[in-house]
Amino acid sequence: MPYFMRAAVCATVLVSGACAQAGTLTLDDAIARAVAASPSGEVAAARADALAARRAAADTRPAASIDVLVENFGVGDSDLYRQFQIGAIYSQRIERGGKRAARVALADAELEVAAAEAFVRRLDIAATVQRLYVEVQAAEATIDIAKERVAIAEQLSREVGRRVSEARDPLFAGTRARTQLAEARVDLELAEHARDAAMKRLVALWGGDSAGFTVARDDFLRLDRESGPQDQSAADLAVYEARQRRATADVTLQAAGARTDPTVSAGPRFIGTGDVALVAGVSLPLANRALNQANIARAEAEVRQAEADLAVERYQRRQAIMLAAEKVEETAHEVEAIRDQVVPGALKTLAEVRAGYNRGGFTFLDVSMAQVALHEARARMVRVAILHHQARVELDRLTGRFAPLLQGAQ
Repeated sequence: MPYFMRAAVCATVLVSGACAQAGTLTLDDAIARAVAASPSGEVAAARADALAARRAAADTRPAASIDVLVENFGVGDSDLYRQFQIGAIYSQRIERGGKRAARVALADAELEVAAAEAFVRRLDIAATVQRLYVEVQAAEATIDIAKERVAIAEQLSREVGRRVSEARDPLFAGTRARTQLAEARVDLELAEHARDAAMKRLVALWGGDSAGFTVARDDFLRLDRESGPQDQSAADLAVYEARQRRATADVTLQAAGARTDPTVSAGPRFIGTGDVALVAGVSLPLANRALNQANIARAEAEVRQAEADLAVERYQRRQAIMLAAEKVEETAHEVEAIRDQVVPGALKTLAEVRAGYNRGGFTFLDVSMAQVALHEARARMVRVAILHHQARVELDRLTGRFAPLLQGAQ
């Protein structure tokens, strides 16, 4: 049985375990919680029940019928009464051509399609969770940058205040330094507010409370580089493959309809004379070949459409995976370049300018520009890291990264 039909989401296991407690919320924990809370599971279960009932109905033979017929009764002499007859006929239609097996096969294919589509919906939920999780991580990284900016602004404000008090710098330098410190503190406050809002959006997926939760932050700037070709998501392709099998099963059913089904009838007949006779018969309907050929042609066309849809899906996903992988690689390279080359250079520049400023070799404007350059480098690094993780979300969805998690506890 395909894995998407065995999907028993490990959300129940995870939520009942360690991840149920407030604390560091991993991405897998968040996905498990969101999938467990989603009403899509109930929808999938109801659809599966309905299709299972339809399969049970398909696996039944045609119902028999009993006809009662009264003849030759009315007003007349005794001869009419002697012709009075009552008949009871039992009729049973006999299916030929494998119609019953074809109906069951079509119902099984419908169940496959429903199971595959339900699993894809779980993957979509996982992608939504991953996207919101990245937003929280990005907000946490922004907070770290804002805190460093506040620390630098506080040090600079003290240094400028000392130089102003010694009349080595004009008063506006101190005012400007205090203003920059206030801006840094406001930015920190806004970053914390953005983090709280992002966390609320994340936990809202399972109706939770964001209080006491944090996300794993270490891996936000620890980027994964792509190596080798990426496989397409088997779960998404399974939907199109199941639809193709459903169309093929419909062709078999329509072909089975070319065989007409005879109806066999038999029963007693009671005559007014007191005699009893046995009546039997066979009814064979005439085939509507034009209608049957049209139904077969329609089913075969749907098979070709399903095959074309599968080919298009594979082609588009292959292109989308290539683009997403390229975006992941490109942004990872840019983040690493900024982190390893630009930020260290900006830090060194700020330290040298501050040292020269304390010796009187630079002006406050030079220090301010160096501070702004460092902040912009760090902010750019976070912005590109966000683009990297957004591309990673798309790539993970295209390749079905979280399919093993959603199969069930291993």
